[in-house]
Amino acid sequence: MLHRHEAHDNPDPKARDTRDAAVSAERPMADREVPLPGVSAADATTADVIQMWLDGDATEAVARQENNTAVEFWMRVGTDVEPMRRAKAPAHLMANIMAAIPVKEPSAIKQAPLAD
Repeated sequence: MLHRHEAHDNPDPKARDTRDAAVSAERPMADREVPLPGVSAADATTADVIQMWLDGDATEAVARQENNTAVEFWMRVGTDVEPMRRAKAPAHLMANIMAAIPVKEPSAIKQAPLAD
């Protein structure tokens, strides 16, 4: 089966662009979008407020007013991740990594003579 964007399907690019535009115009916008589970178009402002809170651009109170469940989720994620942020690698790990890197002498860089 031929894909409509393959070159041998229609060698004229203008005809291909027109056909793509016609396909897009035939279908309503909702058919071309893939909705996220549990998020409707009406919830877009909720997602925006939560994102602003996560970025530090909104207060927690505003985010909780918009969607308390999402705030609780992200607070729980922060609590669960905090020990991972504070985790330190064992002291010998850096030495093992450096020992595993092959030692190679730097090659001389040949430069062309400068023209006067």
